[in-house]
Amino acid sequence: MSADIYGGITVALNDAPIRTEYDHGIDGRPLARLVIGEPGKSIAITVTNSSPDTVDQLAEAVAQLAAWTKRQALKEVA
Repeated sequence: MSADIYGGITVALNDAPIRTEYDHGIDGRPLARLVIGEPGKSIAITVTNSSPDTVDQLAEAVAQLAAWTKRQALKEVA
């Protein structure tokens, strides 16, 4: 089974909880995902079939977002 997304999805992170989950899929294989939001109102990014390089790219993008939000917070103080 698989799902495809056509078009974009935008989710406002705001101050939602973020967690990682490790489980087994319906086929019994290990499953790993990043979950954003509260149970019942969340979105997940599954990395089960991703390479370590792809997950590294995700981590770098998140680091860039963190740096941007810190710069914006400093501008608001100034």
